[in-house]
Amino acid sequence: MSEKSQQRQLTRQEIFLYSTGNFGISIVNASILGFVLFFYLTEGMTGVSLHPLVIGALVGTALMVGRIVDAFVNPLVGWASDNTRWKRWGRRRPFILVGLIPMTLSFILLFNPPLFLLRLFPDMGEILLILYLFVIISIFDALFTFVFVPIYALMPEIAPTSSERITLAVWGNIFALLANVVGVVIAPVLYENLGFSTTSVILAIIVFLTILAVLPIQEDIQEDIQKQPGISLIESLRTSVQNPPYRIFLVNQIGMQFSFRILSAIMPFFAVSVLLLGLGDTMVMTAPWILFAMISFPAWGIIAKKIGKKQAFLYSMAIFSFPLLISFLFVLLPTEVLDQAFLTIDFLTLRILIALVMIAIIGFGMGGLWIYPPTIIGDIVDDEERRLGLRRESMYYAFQEFTEKLAIALAIFLEGLILGAFVIGRELHPDYPEELGIYYYYYDPWGPVLLMGVLAFIPMLVALLVFFKFPSELIIEEN
Repeated sequence: MSEKSQQRQLTRQEIFLYSTGNFGISIVNASILGFVLFFYLTEGMTGVSLHPLVIGALVGTALMVGRIVDAFVNPLVGWASDNTRWKRWGRRRPFILVGLIPMTLSFILLFNPPLFLLRLFPDMGEILLILYLFVIISIFDALFTFVFVPIYALMPEIAPTSSERITLAVWGNIFALLANVVGVVIAPVLYENLGFSTTSVILAIIVFLTILAVLPIQEDIQEDIQKQPGISLIESLRTSVQNPPYRIFLVNQIGMQFSFRILSAIMPFFAVSVLLLGLGDTMVMTAPWILFAMISFPAWGIIAKKIGKKQAFLYSMAIFSFPLLISFLFVLLPTEVLDQAFLTIDFLTLRILIALVMIAIIGFGMGGLWIYPPTIIGDIVDDEERRLGLRRESMYYAFQEFTEKLAIALAIFLEGLILGAFVIGRELHPDYPEELGIYYYYYDPWGPVLLMGVLAFIPMLVALLVFFKFPSELIIEEN
């Protein structure tokens, strides 16, 4: 790292502004990961002309296509950002400025499908709505990438040292958790009382204003970076893939993000179908997760200083993974066995208590999974600069996102397919005119449990085992 970069110090204002931007990004992630699938599989396009399994497969495919488009946009944005040489605005902020407004509008359109098509085209309405989802989710995912990859790439630039990166990661994730309070605790109440359409507008305004806060951050436009020769997209990709520690990190992150995607999307289904709660009551599932993740942030910072980031990261993965298996208790243990073991607690209350403990443990492990990866990829970037004299933060983040999004695309398809196979009933949705034929679907508990206990657990286990091979000497430790 250059002498100038080493002298640069992270300011409190930069911590606040960057974390505020992370707040906006996290609201988008919470809404998309947690509720877009639930919205489209319960009321977004559920008429009567298609079988539930077909609808599940088509919705899953549409969301998968959006992630695939997103995946291929990632390295393009990363390469373009790394090779931008605008002295006034830097390498990252022009992308945020250009992409923010259209991204916000596409977010609103995602939760406002043209349901009038069901009335105008009774035989083709659902197909047209699915085509709409194909198009709008692809546009949104591409624009979201255009904005958030440059934001993430700012971290190694404004926080040159490992301790500063951990500080920025901790505060960024505190703001992210606050965003999740909005996105997965408050938003379901708004969805239930105001509807998805109005709530999406409210969330979009919050997203726009918070991400806008990142623009005042001044990038450290170093003279040596300005003088770096441009590197082609193919060469940049090749150099990234040929980096052995980065390959290990990629496989680890693919497994983690696959698991995160499954867990986030399945939460409302788990609360409604397994715990028999209303959508507005899903805070019962999310509150302990957010609380214990927030509590864990300072703890993981201390743990990293005591035993090192690699070992702490491995522990956080193990803590996160184990409770996923507990989900099988909800379908395997007979009701009468639990009633005999806990005579003073009814079965429904007991299930909720078990879920609270499970989610609390997951939340504590999640804290470490959020803090360490951004700092580790910063170490990878620093190592490449020492060896090759290149600073390519954005490409590394972008190619990581590229591989993760392909994995997430597969996860989304499997979610829709599996949930579609476990539909056990439906009724006309009370919030829509009867002539539209909008149905609310009910799901067998085995569907959410299989997704959580198998599809979320196995990839996280793979991620843990793979990271044992990551070279400890590459990770910068500062006590």
